Amino acid sequence: MNLIDRFQIPVLEQIALRNPQATSLGKRLIENSIILFDELGFEQFTFKKLAQAAATTEASVYRYFSSKQKLLLYLVNWYWGRLECRLLLEAQAGDPKERLETALAIIINPNSADLSTANERRLQRIVIHEAPKVLLTKAVDNDHQTGYHQTYADVVNFLAKLVLDYQPNCNFTQMLVTTILEGSLQQRFFAQHLPEVTNCSEQEDAVYVFYKQLLFKYLHHE
Repeated sequence: MNLIDRFQIPVLEQIALRNPQATSLGKRLIENSIILFDELGFEQFTFKKLAQAAATTEASVYRYFSSKQKLLLYLVNWYWGRLECRLLLEAQAGDPKERLETALAIIINPNSADLSTANERRLQRIVIHEAPKVLLTKAVDNDHQTGYHQTYADVVNFLAKLVLDYQPNCNFTQMLVTTILEGSLQQRFFAQHLPEVTNCSEQEDAVYVFYKQLLFKYLHHE
């Protein structure tokens, strides 16, 4: 187990009814849910299909998660939590520009070390395609008060601090960071599904180049 796997993401304990990482069945549910969300999408995903894939019963799935929305929320938080851990481990050395460049590579570059396994690549695709379905909802205010989106906010604020370390006069740090975070995910979606509306392709990482130029050109004009 590496350092990222040991990293604790407190909000996950609030989302799940029972810690899936603590049992072999729970781990199977997480592993198979990543595969099914990636292959089927949120709309076609069901606990019945998950139970069949994990060789268990639908009732057993409900012992861990109250709904597929909560399961998706768990996976999205897991993604952002692992990303936060990588930022804490890898984006602390060097001068302010080096730290910011390292952080930008971690959040954008799909060839990063954290996406070295099939499930990690699947998890990123889930965030690209499905994450808005647990954020852009009528329940978002209650979810925010409960802390369900705190891991995402922590990533944003960590990056915003790096921006201020490099350019203390920047007035719109969170807006800049969320533009990069959400925009980079959206460009990857466009590259796969609507290539005529982006300059990015699935083979060429124009996303990182574009947002690096955007970030530093903006900061140099502040």
